[in-house]
Amino acid sequence: MAELVAGVDGCKRGWVAVVLIDGRFREARVLEGVESSFSELADMKRIAIDVPIGYGPREADALARAVVGGSSVFTIPERERFEEPFAEGGGISAQAYALGERIRHVTTHAAGDGRFREVHPEVCFTAMNGMRRLKFRKKSAGGAFERLGLLRRHGINVDPGTLGAAAAIPLDDLLDAAACAWTAARADAVSLPDPPELRAGLPVAIWY
Repeated sequence: MAELVAGVDGCKRGWVAVVLIDGRFREARVLEGVESSFSELADMKRIAIDVPIGYGPREADALARAVVGGSSVFTIPERERFEEPFAEGGGISAQAYALGERIRHVTTHAAGDGRFREVHPEVCFTAMNGMRRLKFRKKSAGGAFERLGLLRRHGINVDPGTLGAAAAIPLDDLLDAAACAWTAARADAVSLPDPPELRAGLPVAIWY
């Protein structure tokens, strides 16, 4: 029986999902609104999503940062920090703070749906590249071609003619979702840390 999996990344409209069938590109779907119920993914066996599942301090963040370098992996603080007004220099980055609504929604959702795994697209792309860091930033032209090449090397050929509503989504969001889907399709996916931490009864890890 064919296996459907999805990789999901956040976008302005809510979420974009890349669906693979037996590891090959099938389609892209747009899920409207941050508070999506993800009902459009009811037929998926696994869902890999680019948003933190679980609050910090998290061992996963430091381990993922060591893999990709730079500042693309945010440090996720305690839940309480997201409930306070944002203050510059308050120990939480503006980028991480902006994820608060998505983190709350997906963490709650994942607690009742074991199909969800947290991933970080740059860790996924690094793994596709034999654990070698990529040369170009993802929003650059070189970065887009570099990531498209890695996806194709691993059998994920995104067909622009079948994107539908997702054709209007920024390219880097679509490629990130495709990288997440690659991890969702991996039977031998690795977690950082291994085994995952248990926080409030929820396994917390970044998978690739």
